Amino acid sequence: MIDNLLIFYFSGTGNALTAARWISENAEKKGIPVSIESIETINHITIPKLTGKTLVGILFPTHGFNAPWIMLKFFHKFPRIPNTDVFFINTRGGVKFGRIYLPGLSGIATWLPMFLFWLMGVRLTTFSVDRYQQLKPTFALYGD
Repeated sequence: MIDNLLIFYFSGTGNALTAARWISENAEKKGIPVSIESIETINHITIPKLTGKTLVGILFPTHGFNAPWIMLKFFHKFPRIPNTDVFFINTRGGVKFGRIYLPGLSGIATWLPMFLFWLMGVRLTTFSVDRYQQLKPTFALYGD
């Protein structure tokens, strides 16, 4: 079970923020305290005093098949947090031809961040949110 959820996001058009809010609503329904921070307003990453198992979510749009530069700088500064798992969501487009849906290749944008955090020794999971899908991102918080 998750005791804390920290969400950090960067959103150019609002899709990453919308996904962060969906996840937050689901977590709060389960009684999990949530903190959502825009990385645009963070000069120094301050992690609140946490007890128990923490899940950190990092959400961002895809820019040129990668995370935006502001996110890459954020990853470099991110502190190690004990007893923490991290997930990434990159919002991205896709192509819909009638009833056929093809996800965009920009889903590879999570590969570099996952590799960097793996090097830090962080346990990882990842999701993608395609704006052409009609489904909200499904997110089971260790107990569904």
